Amino acid sequence: MHVLLVGYGAMGAALLKGWEAFCKVTIVDPFKQGCAKSIDELPASYCPNVIVIAVKPQMLAQVMPAYAKFQGALFISIAAGIPSNRYTQWLGEKVRLSRVMPNLPVIVSQGASAYVLNENCTSNDDTIVITLFEKVGIVEKLAYEEMFDAVTALSGSGPAYVYHLCECLEQAAIELGLDQDFAMRFSRQTIIGAAATLKELPASAEELRVNVTSKGGTTEAALGVLMGNNNLQRLFSHALTKARDRAQELAI
Repeated sequence: MHVLLVGYGAMGAALLKGWEAFCKVTIVDPFKQGCAKSIDELPASYCPNVIVIAVKPQMLAQVMPAYAKFQGALFISIAAGIPSNRYTQWLGEKVRLSRVMPNLPVIVSQGASAYVLNENCTSNDDTIVITLFEKVGIVEKLAYEEMFDAVTALSGSGPAYVYHLCECLEQAAIELGLDQDFAMRFSRQTIIGAAATLKELPASAEELRVNVTSKGGTTEAALGVLMGNNNLQRLFSHALTKARDRAQELAI
């Protein structure tokens, strides 16, 4: 499979790490050394099977029209917010397009990717998307494209929420007197260990939380702060709504 990767930022680089062992990837990015600076630098005979669009949503209108000549390729866009009908304006009514929302853990093959296909796509295109993104984690097809912005808020942006949680745990531990290196190591391993139990054990997140929480114990005291007045749930609901709304704004 010949893949043309347009954009080599954090997500493009993360996907390349998982794909380069089983397909041939060519990269176009004007800001990265060692990559083609533009489509004009590709050989005239070059004909990719798949074109993965990994540029910022705000750049798509400028970048996409040049790729309309590759009518035989399946286009896969990982840009947030931009609906499928915008791509037909840039690439033509017959373009085969899949929108995919991966997340940064694809770099360690632990990503969560949701996707949709437009009406021009074939069953083989479906297989291609699944094959590519199963290499870097789990992948699931959405019933409706309208669900895409909610997925962006949940899993697309979600790793940043967990990284910030780790930052907060580290800082709180330092304030309790632990040294910085210890606080960093134990905050990270606590999150890694908790994530592993969520993956490996059949219990729900709620059941696991209850199992850790002894009546009158230290965990109950801490959760009284986090869960009192539904504090943390309201905060996350507000945060995800803001992320969803921003994704919708990008489509305008």
